Amino acid sequence: MSRRYLLSAAVLAFTAHVQAAAPTVDPSFGWRRLFETGGGSQSEIAVAHARTADGGYVVALEVPGGGAAGGTGMRIGLFRHDADGNPVSSGFGVGGQVIKDAWLTSVTGMAIDSQGRIVVIGATPGQGGRSDFGVVRFNPDGSDDTSFAGDGGTAVGFDHSGLNTDDNPTSVLIDAADKIVVAGDWHATGTEAQFCALRLNVDGSIDNTWGSISDGAGGKRGTCDGFAAGKDAHARRILRIDRGYYVVAGTSSFSSTDTDFAARILTPSGSQWAGYVGSRTFPIDMPAADDSLFDTLTDAVLVDSTTILLVGTSSDRLAATRIKAGAENNSSQYSTLQTDPSFIGGGPASFSHTFVDATPSAMAGSAAIAPNGQMMLVGSTTHMPIGLSTDAHEPQGSAPPMHGLLVQLNANGTIDGGFGDGGNATIDVPSGNSSAYYTWISQVSFAGSRPVLLGTSSFSIVPVTDLDGILTRLRSDLIFADGFQVQY
Repeated sequence: MSRRYLLSAAVLAFTAHVQAAAPTVDPSFGWRRLFETGGGSQSEIAVAHARTADGGYVVALEVPGGGAAGGTGMRIGLFRHDADGNPVSSGFGVGGQVIKDAWLTSVTGMAIDSQGRIVVIGATPGQGGRSDFGVVRFNPDGSDDTSFAGDGGTAVGFDHSGLNTDDNPTSVLIDAADKIVVAGDWHATGTEAQFCALRLNVDGSIDNTWGSISDGAGGKRGTCDGFAAGKDAHARRILRIDRGYYVVAGTSSFSSTDTDFAARILTPSGSQWAGYVGSRTFPIDMPAADDSLFDTLTDAVLVDSTTILLVGTSSDRLAATRIKAGAENNSSQYSTLQTDPSFIGGGPASFSHTFVDATPSAMAGSAAIAPNGQMMLVGSTTHMPIGLSTDAHEPQGSAPPMHGLLVQLNANGTIDGGFGDGGNATIDVPSGNSSAYYTWISQVSFAGSRPVLLGTSSFSIVPVTDLDGILTRLRSDLIFADGFQVQY
């Protein structure tokens, strides 16, 4: 079978004896498989998607074959689709695709500004064999935006005090003035890892009014710090909250066997409160079989202007908690982070104001908030539900099967028992050889009440090779009255 966009809505491999109510693809959208035309059997990995002003989508993929790192770098893949998932074949790159070698070693995030310009971030080679933040901007039609940093891209490092640091960006947002805020990690041998953030002006220059690190010329060049003294800090998401404040969310290392969700407030000028004021860890502490307590944050999502949903993995299970930014002593300045007491949570163990999913062997991706306040968490699992373990579609003698995992929570953080199998469901994308059980969902958003899923799935599974990005939209009701099985 040739590689092509898959338009059929009847592609979900759920059985009646596994799920009583399963999510189903919106037939007006179907599945969209995204890959570089003519790229052969290379693996294209989904990174991010964002809505355009006309209700369509731009999807960013990480495509191998860039010139960085001696020819082992990654290229930027941008794909333009309309509101119903159809490729926009004219007016954007070639056939709706832009494949750009911007000398990156990774592609890690993407956002769209108020002018429709597309901003992509990733690591790029820096001094001493280390890496820097790379930021690239495209015009709305996918062409290079040469008004940005002179040629469309810029690299920024946090090297200081004689240290060559590895700087790896993980999150990008666009503020109300179209300035670009990028957050990520800073690390040098023999030091604790720290989160770092900086802001770029619209023209791509560093905003020297933002941050706490001196640029040596009377200005600033961003902020680097931790979530707790003496502990490694890894940023995953930066969010802009009420009154222009920011929250950096990520993972803090408590010990070699214990890591926690964490977050820290930055002021509107990008500086941090002294003495770790406005910084806090939020342990889930679901024990693993070896008694380790690894909580790894993968995303943070704004619920409202001061409330943030933290989502990640706790000892190989999807987990979430909700936090609120506040002020102390009647101050107008946000300087505290607290667990949201209205988030009840639940799961296989009893944790206060925390949700832990029952599905084992899972990896978290992202989360989104529905218009009615419900939350969808997405990721993947290698756990095989009872009744599918001998299914003919299972790969034999290859990597363990991986299924997309969807979990729906009510607005108070309790699981929505009417969704899927008691609140969660697995989803699989068909492959060209009609036998794929290798899918992970990395990002979710809502188009009205309909979840939009972005992920990656294998085109070939014995062995697992040729990964492609996938995009789909689910029906708003998400439910069939009875279980079903579709052959493909």
